[in-house]
Amino acid sequence: MTSLGSALPPAERTAAAEQILSRLESLPTLAPIAVKLLALTSSSGTAAADVVALLARDQSLTARILSVANNCARTAPGGVKTLDRAVVLLGFATVRSIVLAVKFFEYFGGSQPAQDDASTFSPSEFWRHSLAVACAARGLASACPGLGVRPDEAWIAGLIHDLGKVALHALFPKAYQRAVATAYEGRGDIVDCEREVLGVDHTVTGHRVARLWKLPRSYQEAIWLHHLSLDQVSGSAQSRELVALIQLADTLAREQHIGRSGNHQIYESSADIARRLGAPADALERVTSQLVGEVAEQAALLGLDGTTTEALYLRAVTDANAQLSRLHNELLTTNQRLAAGARFFRATALVASRLDGQSDVADVVAAIAAAGPAALQRPTAAAFGVRSAASMVDVAWMDGTGASAATVTPDAALRDWLNARQKGEALIRRAPAELRQVLACIPAAVACGEPWLAPVARGGELLGGIILFSDEDAAERIAAEQAELNAFVASLGLTLETARAQAAARQLSEDLAETNRRLQQAQARLLRQRTLSMIAEMASGAAHELNSPLAVISGRAQMLRDRSPDPETRRALEIIHARAHECSRIVSELLEFAQPRPPDRAAVDLPALLTELRESLLSERSMPASSFRVDVSGVIPSIHADAAQLQTVFRELLANAFDALFESGGFIAVNCVARPADDVVEVTVRDNGIGMPPAVLERAFDPFFSHRRAGRGRGFGLARAYRIVEQHGGRLWLQSCAGEGTTAHVVLPIESVREPPAREPRG
Repeated sequence: MTSLGSALPPAERTAAAEQILSRLESLPTLAPIAVKLLALTSSSGTAAADVVALLARDQSLTARILSVANNCARTAPGGVKTLDRAVVLLGFATVRSIVLAVKFFEYFGGSQPAQDDASTFSPSEFWRHSLAVACAARGLASACPGLGVRPDEAWIAGLIHDLGKVALHALFPKAYQRAVATAYEGRGDIVDCEREVLGVDHTVTGHRVARLWKLPRSYQEAIWLHHLSLDQVSGSAQSRELVALIQLADTLAREQHIGRSGNHQIYESSADIARRLGAPADALERVTSQLVGEVAEQAALLGLDGTTTEALYLRAVTDANAQLSRLHNELLTTNQRLAAGARFFRATALVASRLDGQSDVADVVAAIAAAGPAALQRPTAAAFGVRSAASMVDVAWMDGTGASAATVTPDAALRDWLNARQKGEALIRRAPAELRQVLACIPAAVACGEPWLAPVARGGELLGGIILFSDEDAAERIAAEQAELNAFVASLGLTLETARAQAAARQLSEDLAETNRRLQQAQARLLRQRTLSMIAEMASGAAHELNSPLAVISGRAQMLRDRSPDPETRRALEIIHARAHECSRIVSELLEFAQPRPPDRAAVDLPALLTELRESLLSERSMPASSFRVDVSGVIPSIHADAAQLQTVFRELLANAFDALFESGGFIAVNCVARPADDVVEVTVRDNGIGMPPAVLERAFDPFFSHRRAGRGRGFGLARAYRIVEQHGGRLWLQSCAGEGTTAHVVLPIESVREPPAREPRG
């Protein structure tokens, strides 16, 4: 039988419940003699002879009624020997109760042996509970006449109030046993458990069976509504007082542990219910004190079983003690779990208190190691955390001297284990061999005992772990705290994941800042290149337009000079010729800037070139040799470049350095260093001259811009040097600050010297 319970959607659950209720028609009907007797005894015009005639058809009932009559009339001379005498002596109400009790008992299967297992449905124990409710209801109805409930009616209603349980057990024995076991294990309400397993409960089922059996409406309502208090029963109910009385009787029987109903929830005590019903103060005590004896007496009178008063008392006490013992054990377990939960909660709070929004994986691991000993109740503990992509593993441990930490680069075995997807393994397990690299970081004073691992993972990804050391079985020791440890580890996983996300966000921010910086530089270079290209294009056009007029002017001036006899005229024409020639040279410079010739590459010894330039400039400039030095760091490989063009570049940089000193007695330092990792050679030209303010530094490479003293240059030098370095695949930039000097950086690629192809000998 499959469960039809709460796993189904509401609409399907309702359909399943209706399917179960539709099968109630297959149950055996109430014995015809009981149905007819109910109808006869409910009529005011019924004669004793009619009842006797009906009972005489059932010999077993006749014998049972005579037995009860003789037990009730022990002092009558000769006893009760006829059925009509017994009916008159007992009365219709008693006879009706006897007949219904016997037939219901046969239907309920009360003759089966009792079962000691309280987690199963026992028909005999259920019968004892039903009989206890019937006796309690009759006693309370007699003691509380103000309720207007007849004692015999209360007795029958109490007897059949849980009719639905028997019906469900008869139709679905395995599923109903599961519902009873669920209620027992969780100390829950049987109604909730029935609905969870079957989709329908015993109150609805019993109500449906009572309607099929055509029982009086008062009994139907008592079966259906007895779990509701008086103020919860609808005003349309005809027997609200009877329903409330049955609820009180059911609660009292369960409090006294007479029989087993399968229900373990008491929402309101019998004393509180009795008070709300307005029952006399001593009525409940009197009924309670007589209940066990009356149940035993009724069972004996009806011949239902051989239960004695002493046996009932003993069973009630045994059941009560068993329940108390179980509650005691549950309370101990709950207290232990609460203590463990509090311990792990404090550890979680300790981890959180040591962290902030800037904490990285190493900080989280240190916090876990600090909280580990108290959480796991060990003198020492260690922890590790995995950085993104298993690039590094942070390890931390706590001992008597305080906290310590280390960082390891995973070897292949550890990296493979860290990157493997975590499966549903035990929460605490022996540390695997792959962790030996992590364990090797932990001092022997801490690692005393066998290492055990509590992995910290999220979504199958290993984020870290707690390592504890123990000579006993740590998994067995902490088995009772699995749920609490699991919650603690889950919180650590969230914390580690957050730290990794924050680290990734910080790295992304740093990468973005670096990208923006590079983009800004690239935009500046691109803008400068476009500017230079535009200027070069303009200069090229201007040069072509100026060359022809300048040639004419120069030639005519020279011709006129040669023909003129006047010395003053010849001197004026000579000046015109010289200035035209100078303009032609400027135009040539423009053309060279606009259309630079390709580098004539060959092997260049850069230190030798710089040293030669130094000697040449010292001979041209009035500067002490000690104030101009060239330093070479390490071995500088030959570069593949145009030596003449490089001389132009460094001569321009050195000329700017000389001008920046402005006869101040400063110094010029040239340094040459190779950076094989980047496959480049870098040359720096540094001076301690006047420097450049930001506005000048920004335009230093612009053509026609010069910050030199008047008449010292046309502003082409640095622009031309920039284009030459660019043609060689290098970079040129300046660092300068007003009053602190300037440093020029030239970075040139190292390229192997291209040898000309060997000529084959002619044959």
